[in-house]
Order: sequence, then structure tokens, then C-alpha cells
Amino acid sequence: MKLTNEQIKAIITAVCTLITTISAIVLSTACTLSLSISKNNSNSTQKTEQTSTSSVDSTFINLNK
Repeated sequence: MKLTNEQIKAIITAVCTLITTISAIVLSTACTLSLSISKNNSNSTQKTEQTSTSSVDSTFINLNK
């Protein structure tokens, strides 16, 4: 079965429409979620804590015996 030029154009149009629609849904969902998080965090504070630890793993060898 050979596809005509019109059928190929229709398939390409359908695929492009599908990709555009999915992209719009994903982007609008992400934007809505971001705005919701921003609204819920408007009067909150964030605290950061930084700690550091160090250790030495060595042996002492006295060579002056």
C-alpha cells in the first residue's frame, strides 16, 4: 500500500499536532504546579544548615628505636 502525498501530509500534520498538544499540557501543568508551590511558600522561611567533619586515618611509626 503506497501512501499518497496528501496522506503523508495528513500524517505529518497529525503527529505535529500531537507533539504540540502534549508539550502544551506538560508545560501548563508544570507552570500551574510551580505557581501553586510559590503561593504556598509565600510566608514561609527556609533554614540551611552546613556541617563538616574531618578525620585522619594514619599510623604512627617510630623509627628512632
